[in-house]
Amino acid sequence: MKLELYTQPFCAPCIRTRQTVARAQKLLPDLQVEEINVVEQVERGEELGITSTPLIRLLQGETEKFRASDTPTLPQLLTAIARASD
Repeated sequence: MKLELYTQPFCAPCIRTRQTVARAQKLLPDLQVEEINVVEQVERGEELGITSTPLIRLLQGETEKFRASDTPTLPQLLTAIARASD
């Protein structure tokens, strides 16, 4: 499972989401995490229709299994990962 986290440098919710993702990654060491700064990678964000940050995408291979914006709690994120893994 791969988690893509779309953020901006000065976004307070992005900082909180980054912390939640880091906690999830400690619990799930096989979780691959990639953070994408949409300010630096504008084209990538536009290609995927990213209109707000933070945004999390969970991917199984190349297939998007889950997408959500806003700041999740750790239990919400772990539940999303579990459901996307099915």
